[in-house]
Parts: sequence; C-alpha cells; structure tokens
Amino acid sequence: MYWERAVAVECSGRVGTGCVVAPGLVLTALHVVRSAGSRQAPGCCTISLIGGHGRAAAEIAWHLGDAALLRFRPGDLPREFAPVRWGEIVCISPSRQARCVAVGIPDAARRGEGRREPEVVEGHINAVDTGGTFYSLQADSAVPADSPASGTSPWAGMSGAGVFHEDLLVAVVQQALPGRANARLEAVPARLLLDDRRFCDIVEQAGGTRPQLEPADLHALFEGTPQPAAAASYLLAARSETVEFTGLDTELQFLHDWCHGTQAVDVAVVRGSGGVGKTRLAVELARRLADRRPQAESAADTANFAWSTGFLDTSTKSTPHHDYPMLRHLIRPALVVIDYAEYHLEQITALLEALAGHRAPAHRIRVLLIARSTRDWWPKLRARFPAMVGGTDIALATDNLLRQLDVKELREHARISFARRISALQWSGVPGDWDADNLLDRVGDHGPSNGGQAEGEEATVLSLHMESLAWVLVDRPLEGDLDPREVLLFHEERYWDRASAALFSQPLDPDYRKALVAVQRLAGATDQQEADAAIRAAWAAHYGDGPDAPRLTSDAVRLQRRFLSTVYPPTGRAYWGGVGPDALTAELVNDVEEDSSGGPGNGTFLSRTLTDPLLSPSQRRHCLAIVGRSILSRPGLVDVAAEAVASGPALLHEDAQNLLKKLSGPAHDIWRTALADARQRYEAPGPAAASPPAGNPSQERVTPAAEPSLPPAPHPVVVALPRPVRGTARPPEPPSPGSPPPQPIGTGTEAAPDALATPHVLHRPAPTAPPSRAKRRPHPAGIPRRTVPVTIRDYLGLDAHGMRRVLPAFLVLCVVLLFILLRQTG
Repeated sequence: MYWERAVAVECSGRVGTGCVVAPGLVLTALHVVRSAGSRQAPGCCTISLIGGHGRAAAEIAWHLGDAALLRFRPGDLPREFAPVRWGEIVCISPSRQARCVAVGIPDAARRGEGRREPEVVEGHINAVDTGGTFYSLQADSAVPADSPASGTSPWAGMSGAGVFHEDLLVAVVQQALPGRANARLEAVPARLLLDDRRFCDIVEQAGGTRPQLEPADLHALFEGTPQPAAAASYLLAARSETVEFTGLDTELQFLHDWCHGTQAVDVAVVRGSGGVGKTRLAVELARRLADRRPQAESAADTANFAWSTGFLDTSTKSTPHHDYPMLRHLIRPALVVIDYAEYHLEQITALLEALAGHRAPAHRIRVLLIARSTRDWWPKLRARFPAMVGGTDIALATDNLLRQLDVKELREHARISFARRISALQWSGVPGDWDADNLLDRVGDHGPSNGGQAEGEEATVLSLHMESLAWVLVDRPLEGDLDPREVLLFHEERYWDRASAALFSQPLDPDYRKALVAVQRLAGATDQQEADAAIRAAWAAHYGDGPDAPRLTSDAVRLQRRFLSTVYPPTGRAYWGGVGPDALTAELVNDVEEDSSGGPGNGTFLSRTLTDPLLSPSQRRHCLAIVGRSILSRPGLVDVAAEAVASGPALLHEDAQNLLKKLSGPAHDIWRTALADARQRYEAPGPAAASPPAGNPSQERVTPAAEPSLPPAPHPVVVALPRPVRGTARPPEPPSPGSPPPQPIGTGTEAAPDALATPHVLHRPAPTAPPSRAKRRPHPAGIPRRTVPVTIRDYLGLDAHGMRRVLPAFLVLCVVLLFILLRQTG
C-alpha cells in the first residue's frame, strides 16, 4: 500500500518526504537533498519509515529537474518492498476525476517539541493537466493555513511525497502552487521520469524488471503486471516478458499496421493451440505501442504517439459495463487485449456495445482477442458488429516461430533469457532458495520421462521454454530421467516453502498444500467468500469430511487464504492470482490426482472438487475451463472430469456442454467422446458396464466419421442422489470371476470409476466397485478430530461443538428417567 512506502528524508537540516519505489531506492524531490542552485554533493542523507521503525543512510543515485533517486541498502529497513507500479492519468472525461492520495510530513503537521506526524492528502488531478509537464493535485481534505511568522509554506516537508491513484504511483510532489490558498500541490508526472533511460536502468537493476507505464485511471478495466518472484510460474508467464521476443516479426508487423489503420474501432483475433506464443505476441505488441518517445509527444503527427494498453480484467463476477465508456475519453489511442476470449463473450459484447458510438477524430481503439478456437463465436461476433469487427484473423502455430529460428537456437535463446532474468532477480534482492542437488536427489529414482510432452502432444514454444528453464535451474542438460515439468513444480514448491515458513507456526502438510494450490488454480476466487469456499473444498477433497476427518478451523482458513494471496497476488480484481501457464497447472493437478489414487483414472481429488457444493457456479465453470485447456497436455484428467459430470449432472451438465462449444479440433473430440462414454457407463444395464472399455483414451479418441449430437439433458432414469459423505467409502466388493484387475490409465485398460462418484440407477443394482486405491490422509498435528458420530450429528442438525454441549445433558436425562422407571417398577 502507498502509506507503507512513505519515508521521511533528512539532509543537511532539511526535512522532506520520499517514496520507496524498489528495493534500495527512494524517489524524492531534489531540493530536499540539495539546496537550490548548489551543484555539490549533499551531506549524509537519512531516511526513516513514516509510522514505523528503521533508519538507513542514503545517497543520490540519479536526478533530473527537481526529482531525485536515493540509493540505500535494502537490509537497513526492516521491511521488504516490491517494485512499485507506475501509472499516468489518461482519461479526460469531466465525470471521471482521478482520485489521488499522498502521504507526507508537512510543517502543518508539527506536534509538540517539533515532532512531525504523517499527513494524508486526498484530492483529484485536474483533467486539463493530464497531457502537461506537471499535475495539479487539488486537495479535498483540510487545507492548512499560512504561517506568516515562519515565512514558509505550511506544506513544507511534503515535497518528495508520492502521489498514488489506487496502487499506481503517478507523480511526486514538488511544491505548493502560490496564490491558490494552499489548496493545490504541484507534482512531477511519473511518465516524465520514465522518459529518462538512465532512470529506468537504475530501477530495473534494483527491482529486476523494467518499469512500465500503465494507465492508472483504467485500473478498474485492466489487469496489472505480475510482481517479480523467484518462482517458475513467474518466469514462464508471458506477461513477465522473461524471454526476449523473437521469431514472429511478420505477425507483429501485421498487427502494428492493423493498429494504425484509419478505422475508429476495430477488432482482431489471434488464434492457435496452447503454448504457441499468442499471449506473448500480444504482450510485445502492447509494449511497443506503449513505449514512450518524448520527441514524438509534441509532434503534430500522432503516428508515433504512445498508446494506452492493457489486458482486460475478466476475473470478476459482474462485468463493469459502466467503466467501458471511459475508453472513449482518452488522451491516447488504446489497445485492449482479451485473453481466452472464447470464455468471456459476455464481456466482449458489452465492451463493443459501449464503443459503438466511438467515431473519428477521437483516438483509435483496437480490441485484440486471444483464443484457442473461433469455432462458432467469431462469425457471430462479426455478424453482430460488422462496423467494428473487420475480420482480421491470425492463425498461429509452432511453425510460425520456427521460420527464423530452429529448435536448437530457440532453446539457447531461451536459456540466455532465463539466466539473465534470474541473475537480475538475485541482484535486486528477490529471495530465492533454489537447490539443484536437492532436486536431483528427489527425481533421480524416477523412471525415464517423455521430455515434458504427453504422448502424441506436439512440441510448442512453451514446452521448449519449460525445458530451457529446467536446464537453467539444474545447471545441466536434461537427461532421460528428468521431466521438465517435474523440475519446475519442485522449484515452485520451494517457493511455497518460504512463504509457509513465514506464516505458519506449524508447517502445512506438503501433500495438502499441493492440493490447496491446485484447487486455488482450478476454482479461482473473486472475493473472500469464494476464496474460503475453495480452501474448504481443497480440505474436503484431500482429507474427506467423514467422522475421522480433521476439522478445519476459521483461523486455519484465514492463514491459508493469506498464504495463497501472498504466493500468488492478484493482478486484477480477483482475490488471488494463478500458478502460471496452463501446462504447469495441468501438471500440478495431475500430480495431486495421482497422489490421491495411484493413477489419474482412479482418483477422487478432481471429481470431489468439481462436485463440491461449496463452490459457486462460476468456480465450477472455471474448473471445467482449466480441464478443457489441459486436454491435450494431460488427457488423463478428462476421464475423471467426465465421470464427475456423469455423477453430478445437475451441477455440471450444462457447463460441460458449454465447454464443448468452446473447444475445437482434437480437444473437442476428446471431451465429447469422454462425456458420451461416461454417460453410457452410468446408464448401462449391467454391473459389468461400470468399467470403461479397455484401451488408452488418448489413443482411441480420434475424430469420428459422423458426430452425433448429445442429448440436451441427462437420461431420466439416472437419479443423482447426494454423494456419500467424504471419508466414508463403501465396503469393497470382490471383482466378478474372470474380470481383469483395475489398471491405471496408459496401461491399455482404464480403471473403473470411483465408487463414491457413481449415482444410483433405478432399473439396475449398484455396480460392483473396485477396491479403493485412495490413500488414507494422515491426521495433521494439532488439529482435533471429530468425535461425534456423523449420523447422530446430522439427525439433530448440530455440528460437532454443539453435540459436545448437548450429549452430557442428554446422558444425565437418560439416567434420571431410568432411575424413575426403576422406582416405579420396584
């Protein structure tokens, strides 16, 4: 938060304010640390946290105009600081005033004995100042009176304070404007600072990433950039820009020309399978359009004007329709990128409706859609908005990147980029504790891997990057016994270890923690209620909720919620972020599934998560969307998800059919076949039909000659009764004579579906369930067990604590009644 970054700056008797912008860097006003007109280096400067403890010596590292950067040793202050996000005010609509706040220590806040207290100044920046060389912060809070005795401004000491709009630093206070009754503060815009290359170099060296300017007052629409972290998920994220862009110059130039077309509003789509570089192409286009060219800002020709760019935030339950018209009142052209467009058609439609009245000579607006499939929705979108959707459609494949680089050059280029970024993070003080020897000891006993690819899966740019990052992390080429995805997940777990150690007095069970992160990525959360639901669903999927299951306390939920928000902070208005690329998420979910059952076809983790009643409908849709995007990388998860749909049609059937409409190609055929097979098994008249047909589903599911349509609803004879209480498995029944033992997926015979997920069928007896393979979860230390029988508890409608209060009185009452009965009969 902005107030945590505020520091007091003292130098040669002068007192001012500063703002920590990166580890070891403070931004302040130059006149605070150097007297006017002096070119000599100042004496010793001291910075101290406002409202906290800790002091550090500092020196000038850079200055321009009346702005200066001070450098100090990060360890001298008892707090870690992530790099600040930089922003500018871009909307000039009179009804959209940019609300800002600054924290400083002005003279007017002096207390007894000369002690200064922090003062919060709230106000707005005038729309007419958005394109000028300074911002005027109009103070709305109490304005201090003049102090004629001292002859100084009552705002003295406020110089150097950072001006924030939400979490973005937009300016630094310079002085109070004369003749304004102390109601206005003049501030240097952050965009002028980022115009200086040396300033950006110093901030990048301290923070590990290049500072980027974001449209601050569009924060309600756009996602932020990910915060640097020593985690594989951050290094692989397309928006982290770890690997330098190369190989798609033709597509990039085509999109650049499309952006500078004459049309006021235009929409284009980039489509392709997962991992081919769609999002990275959009990120590079956005970065190049947003690059500032100071000499072009004053030119009459706006062709080289910096653009306002961002990824539309689609993580919230409700679409912010009222914010979309802001895009029509910007001081710059705008590029809006929407990732996974096929899953966010409602937002796209609302956005285009808001832009329908946008006309020249207003600035151009471009909407770039990123999708894996344009199966049905793209033609409908063109037909509905023919004036805005021109039909620009770019198809990407791995071959597009390999036009200029071969695989060997691509790997080498990626390794250099990963090594450079890791070194920059280490130099900037981002904590990391990678231990390659520990990894090699862990995976050395594993069998040969498939090089990070599922059988039949095409190598992609992402998979090559994953191999290259794994190579850098283990400091050697990957051999047959090292799977890149396993290396990266282990690296991610070490990242979790550090966060867990700081939050939990007793560490979380590593297996449960892995399941917790998997559910967090599967379900997502838009608010605290959904976050708590995801945590409780992960607990139930891992430990069960039978009479012997451990109890999850509200304090434990709070700590786990904080843990997930710490390791994966949100980039938008969602409650938390994600693990990273879909391929890494699929590997994580697959690992948890195998750990819970011994094979991805027998597990209960994914099916319990999908059918958990605590999750909201939007969370279940998100779970299925993640499964759909993982079909080609981990096809074994498809069967578990299809079994869950068949066992809980009331919860999942409609969402499963909607997912089918969004998929195309092999993914569409695999999902469609899995749904049909699972439903057929549950409707089969005999017990033997409960077992799926033999064979590897990933090999058998090919495009059918004719595609019969699926019924719109489940068969009426199937009744989805409530699932058995978690943790109470049905007694295993012996298999029928001559039937083969259940096998995990990939051995040629699929395992039978989990007995807990099988619904009752009215016209046949329940199918014979194979022996359960689910591991019994250990009881975590320090967590009480439930001691009250579940049947009694449910019958009385009480929880475990209520039964503990009621049972003693109930027993006393029984004893009294028995005593009375004996006396009457005696």
